[in-house]
This record gives sequence, structure tokens and C-alpha cells, in this order.
Amino acid sequence: MQQTTALLRLLTDAGFEFVVVGGVAATAHGSSAMTLDLDVAAPFTVENMHRLLAALSPHEPRHRIVPGKPPIRETAEQLATLKNLYIQCDIGVVDIIGELPPIGGYADAAANSVEVVVLGTRCRVLSIGDLIRIKELLGRPKDLEAARHLRAIRDRQEPE
Repeated sequence: MQQTTALLRLLTDAGFEFVVVGGVAATAHGSSAMTLDLDVAAPFTVENMHRLLAALSPHEPRHRIVPGKPPIRETAEQLATLKNLYIQCDIGVVDIIGELPPIGGYADAAANSVEVVVLGTRCRVLSIGDLIRIKELLGRPKDLEAARHLRAIRDRQEPE
């Protein structure tokens, strides 16, 4: 069962450095689209991976897209060598993304992010413009629809 509120709180309380992207970011910007996971961009540093492991270890983290969904047994040093990390644990799914085409890496996402309260937790969220660019690049029908909604939200927010 997805408990996005609990996941956000765990990551934030652990000092894990991240920017919310994907469906939860769209919701934070005012979209009514539903999402079934938490997507975040993060730096894949040893220190940040230590914080991630500390936050999620009590919740049985497993590799979400590896056949058989084996437990995460890698060290922070090993995880820091990855580009992306897809996790399922007993409180939900969190995808850790290192690169966000066409935006760039975590630093690029963070540079244009905004700080907001998401589900009761203060955190950084990808800018609406960058989110639209990503959704358009993905090109799937659900992403194109999300981009259309986000453009409408952005256009209502911009002063005339």
C-alpha cells in the first residue's frame, strides 16, 4: 500500500537530499492526476545513499524492477555508482532518479525547484516548467495529458 506521506517524512527526517518529480510534483503544482508511486531526483553520493538506507532499512526495501524483487543488500558505496534506483518497501514505492532528460541531473532539477509543503512535509519540488518538459519528452498519452493540465495551471498562475 502506497504511503507517500510516510515516505516523504522518512526521507526528509533522514536528511536525504532530493527533489520531488513525477506525479507527486504535478499534484503539488495543482494537478488532480493520481499517482501510484513517489519519484524523486537525488544526488547519488555515498553520503546521500547512507541517508536513504537509514530511512528505508526498517521498511524492508527491495529492488522493484529486478526479477524476484530481492532485498537491497548493497552498501551506500555500491548504490552511489547507480544512475537510478527503483525501490519497493512495506510502505510503498519510491523511484530515485539520477538523470532527468531533458533537464539534466539532480543539480539542474534542484536549481529550478521550488520549496513547498507536500502532504504535510516541506520539501523541494521540480518547477512546473521543467515538469512539463519532462512529460512532453516522455510522450506517453498519460504524460502528454499531464503536460496539458500543467500548462493550463501554469498559464492561470502567470500574471497577464
